[in-house]
Amino acid sequence: MNAPLRLSPAPSVDAARPLVRFSDVRKTYRSRAGERRLALDGVSFDLAEGEILAVIGSSGSGKSTIAQLAAGLDAPCAGAVAFGGVDFEAAGARARRSVAVLGADPDLPPERTVRQILCERYEASGACAEGGAVDRLIALLDLSADADREADELSDGGRRRAALGRALAGEPRLLILDEATSALDPAIVQVFLSALARVNAERRLSIIVISHDMTTVTALAPRVLVLDRGRIVESGPTARVFARPDHPVSRRFAAAATGATLPPFLAERLVETPRPNGKALVRLAFEGAAATRPVLTSVARDLGFDFGILAGSLGAAGGEPYGVLIVAAPSDEPYFTASVERLEDAGLGVEVLGFVG
Repeated sequence: MNAPLRLSPAPSVDAARPLVRFSDVRKTYRSRAGERRLALDGVSFDLAEGEILAVIGSSGSGKSTIAQLAAGLDAPCAGAVAFGGVDFEAAGARARRSVAVLGADPDLPPERTVRQILCERYEASGACAEGGAVDRLIALLDLSADADREADELSDGGRRRAALGRALAGEPRLLILDEATSALDPAIVQVFLSALARVNAERRLSIIVISHDMTTVTALAPRVLVLDRGRIVESGPTARVFARPDHPVSRRFAAAATGATLPPFLAERLVETPRPNGKALVRLAFEGAAATRPVLTSVARDLGFDFGILAGSLGAAGGEPYGVLIVAAPSDEPYFTASVERLEDAGLGVEVLGFVG
């Protein structure tokens, strides 16, 4: 089974005090051909102080537009974006200085050392760098060995963490990661995410994670928004959305996160009605406490038959355990109906994929 990377969850958040609020936001852009393209359509959500929120969706779904608006780099055509309870446009430069954005290809001055880059960022932002703040940040990001190296001498992982340090040196309240782990090796991603988890545990940052990398999403974000064509089509706890996705887009990302898909040789044999002495292929989803209880074993023992496990994944999303199993169960009655009822009563999500002979 595939076990996704698990990092410590973010510190407690204050949901009653949103740092960022999108209220019925609509945004359109004019294409090169002069046509209006709808990027966001009626998007509303809150981001609490200290919360980590993932925003996922296909290319062109509106993710980067959310990043632009949340950073104060653009304004909505309708609706409102508030930062700290104040409309972003009214809050002006002070609000924009409270936001840092880290993208996929950070541009660091090649002949500056890591220490110089961080010091210059502290000075430019007006943040206080006294009392060893630069050294503490270097240690927090595991950059001590690279502190006096120039940027063009750094490894890919070192460059990405140095860029994160530059973003943090401005003492932001909101950090936006816009594909910040794309094109990195898995081992480098893990080091980066571990550094980010340490930062968030100490600083209680609010973070918006925009990523196609589901390892990054599940490692960091307790809550997720799923976008499709400029609309939020699903939202909620990441563990719940990935375990029990409702929308087709969510299902696609959940499959990427869990790796639990029906083997092709079985998928092509599925039929819609039971066959005598056949099997029902069932997707089981569980999160929270249900992920640690021996539900399947208990049901099999009580009903007197075994489940065949065909695929599965157990991991955590934003610190919350969740998992998916695809199992084969007898399709004959009364066993089939009894097993479905027992599994649902135990709190599992049950989806019958089909039947095989």
